[in-house]
Amino acid sequence: MKKIIFVTLCLLTTSFASIAANRNVDTRNIISTISDYKDVSGVQVVTVGKLGLGLAKVVGNLSAESEEDKAVLTILNGINKVVIVNYEDAAVAKQKELNSKLSELFNNAEKILEIKDEEDTVHIYGTSVKGGESIDDLMIFIPEDYTLICALGSISAEKIADLIKIANE
Repeated sequence: MKKIIFVTLCLLTTSFASIAANRNVDTRNIISTISDYKDVSGVQVVTVGKLGLGLAKVVGNLSAESEEDKAVLTILNGINKVVIVNYEDAAVAKQKELNSKLSELFNNAEKILEIKDEEDTVHIYGTSVKGGESIDDLMIFIPEDYTLICALGSISAEKIADLIKIANE
């Protein structure tokens, strides 16, 4: 099931990348909002910078066994920073407050994709560059799970297409 969702995500992200050209993600204000909440009880923020991602890629390359693993690692080459925020353990008032602030910030951004299932809605935002050749600053927001994942940098649409081909083989 996760593979189907992942492949669907990749395919739709590639297909709809050009839609986001007019309404960019306000990355600076989103990161600023995250900074405002990082010291709030129950809010966990994990930041992996360029050096950490570089080390992860080296380790990943050493342990990559399949073509799919290698394709995932090539997608990560353009990512400079990953920020993961989980605030499910925060007080209910803080959960609602942060969901509201993030929703407001994403309100002005073009949604690339929305996936709904029985319990959650996954909102995916990004900024299309060069007519859809790449996507900058991909943001995955899951308000019901109190989670935000930010992949800051550039993801090549061609590399995503390569991954989709490999995953479908």
